[in-house]
Formats: sequence, C-alpha cells, structure tokens
Amino acid sequence: MELLFAGLCVALLGAVLVAEMLTPDVVVGAFALLPLLAAMWVLSSRLAMLVAIVATLFFGAAFAVDSANRMTEILLSVAVLATAFMGRLYATGLASVLSSRRHMRPTIKSWVTPATLDGTDRSSYRLESLTRRELEVSRLAAEGYSAAEIGRRLNIGARTVESHLASAYSKLRIRSRLELIRMVTRLDTPH
Repeated sequence: MELLFAGLCVALLGAVLVAEMLTPDVVVGAFALLPLLAAMWVLSSRLAMLVAIVATLFFGAAFAVDSANRMTEILLSVAVLATAFMGRLYATGLASVLSSRRHMRPTIKSWVTPATLDGTDRSSYRLESLTRRELEVSRLAAEGYSAAEIGRRLNIGARTVESHLASAYSKLRIRSRLELIRMVTRLDTPH
C-alpha cells in the first residue's frame, strides 16, 4: 500500500513535470509541492527520500529544458523542497510526541475519564468501535512489538502504526501500553 502511494506521488510529480515542459511561459512547478508534501508526511523515511530524489531530478529536468525561466525554476525548486523537508521534520516530531505521550501516566486523578457514566460496562462498545486495522495493531502492541516491528509485519509505516495506536487509545479511553496490555483479553474477543 505504501509503495503504491509512493508510485502515485511520483506519477503526480511526473505530471507536473510534463505540464511544466508543455507550458514554457508558465511556471507550474509549484504544484509539485502537493504530492511531495503528501509523500513526506505519510511515507516511511526510505520511500519519502526516494520521492524527494525523484522530485529533485524532475526539477533538474525542468531547469534544463526551460531556459527562459531558469532563475524562477531554481527558486521554486528550493522553496518546494525546503517546504517539503520542513513538513517531514514536523511530521517526525509530531509522531515522536504522540508516541511518547502514550507512555505518560496522568498525575492528576481528574485527568482519567471514568470508564462508565452510569455504572454499566461500556468497554465492549469501545472495542467494537475499533477498526480491523486498529485492532490488529493494538493486539501486536499488547504483545510487546514496537511500532517499527508492527509496521514491518503489517506492511505499513511506523508513523501509520502510531496513528492507529493513538486512535485506538482514544477510542478505548486508555493512555498507556500497560493499560492496553491489561485489555488484551478483551481484544481477543471476536470483533
């Protein structure tokens, strides 16, 4: 799935390059920012870097072909690539914050949301609200696998694993992996 998304990003970058070459009087290279940012935000490090290299090659090709707007092409490519890498840094930082929050325990008792409002056990409802993928990721996390290991097993990126875990934690109203491990018996019930 991730490889398919990387291919889509490269295809969109190629479409921007073709449009750039077909319209020499108009600079359309700024549209390369969209697939490049998407790749930097969603893909694993290797695939994101591959898409960035392809984008750099495409900008070089546009620079070589478009002699009238060379300075504009240079400035545009630097701006687009810098923005994409800033997006990557932000996404990486956000993933780090989200994964570290997972291990934090509330120090104030009022932070803990009560499991029930009227005394009835609603945990089964919360389990039913998990998607199939959130359930798979949660089970593997409860077994002690890291986000990278889960990603490799399920053929998804570590950032995607963290996203699924954050969503599952929110739906299950838990804040740590320890709480997830305690729920493992409930996670093994049919979905």
